[in-house]
Amino acid sequence: MHGFSWFSRLDRWLFVTTSADLSSADRNAELNRGVADAARANTNELVLAAAYREVALNHTAATKALFSAASQLMPSDRLAALGAAGGVFGFGTPLSALRELVTRYPDYPIAYNTLAYLSWFAGDRAGALAAAKRQVELNPHAPNPHDTYAELLQWNGNFADAAAHYKQAASLSPKFPEAYAGLAEVAALQGQYDQARAYLNQAIANAWTPQEKLGYMRQIAGTYALQGAADSLLKELDIIVAEAKAQNNLQIVATTYAQIAATQANAGNTAGAHQALAMAQAASPDVPWPVYYYGAMTHAMLKHWSPAGQQLAALKVRAATDPSVAKDRIAAAEGYQLTQQSRPADALKILMAADTTNFLVMNRIAEAHAALGHSAEAAAWNNRITTNYALNLADFPAVNARRRARGPAGKAGTP
Repeated sequence: MHGFSWFSRLDRWLFVTTSADLSSADRNAELNRGVADAARANTNELVLAAAYREVALNHTAATKALFSAASQLMPSDRLAALGAAGGVFGFGTPLSALRELVTRYPDYPIAYNTLAYLSWFAGDRAGALAAAKRQVELNPHAPNPHDTYAELLQWNGNFADAAAHYKQAASLSPKFPEAYAGLAEVAALQGQYDQARAYLNQAIANAWTPQEKLGYMRQIAGTYALQGAADSLLKELDIIVAEAKAQNNLQIVATTYAQIAATQANAGNTAGAHQALAMAQAASPDVPWPVYYYGAMTHAMLKHWSPAGQQLAALKVRAATDPSVAKDRIAAAEGYQLTQQSRPADALKILMAADTTNFLVMNRIAEAHAALGHSAEAAAWNNRITTNYALNLADFPAVNARRRARGPAGKAGTP
């Protein structure tokens, strides 16, 4: 598209950004090699290669500047214009920039993908669905446009139409296993758990990488959590541990053991919970932060307040230096502890200062209101969850928040 080095540049960028096995040094070496390749072509190639390198390194300001320069050098290049508008940053792109871009290039399907999601998040459901539909019309034989349209239809509660487009995405080339995950979400939202697991097994069979396969296995566990099938959930978590060990993914091993601990605690199995939590702590030299979250929840469910507080404190310490720690998990864990210790008013102060669009936070807010005798408020907060059809089956806290929000249908599942 931009000369002889286009494929070496873009393919190298895709390799670097999708490979889970590269060290930081190897990643940087590959990116710099792509820039060196482009330097043998022309200025346009060099600027674009440098822009892609900065994307992979998450250097936002440099990326915007380089794509802006590339767009000025090549005003007819739509991909460079998309980068200049911020399209390579996904949902961080200004909505106004995407709208201006599709005005300039009304037949450019990729731009409509991000525009659809940004419009949805801005509260413009009709505009989001229209943009997603337009991408399908412009590129009907590619799987991703159908998947995007299906996901937004799902979020809008149009399950039958969503399933139809997910199936279309799954039928097209290249293979698109994520469409099966979408079908699983639609099925699970309708209580069709066996069907959801059948779709996820198809996703596993079509997975591109072992890591992707492991992700779909975790989603299968999510269906059991949402269903409230504790025994099946524990069996699936054991299977995930074995697969993660086979892949030498010690972070997932540790996190899954911690999820087993919380599930055992929820079932009242103190010994099993303690054993699994010890295995979680020992599984990886670098203990992943979810272990502390699940540790705090495990001890809180067992009403072991001192170790629960210690695990929560460890999570807060990690959050001070690790930007990957989900701050809403901290608020939710602290809110849960306070509510269980008969301090729901204090819990609300913390929870209401967190992200009140987060499913887990909303559910803990509902629990605090219920403890205060505010039944209408509790029902309203839980209703926000049950009427929101954005479902990530691998997000166990959110999945269990949805299960709890539905009412007293059982206690199974991780917190």
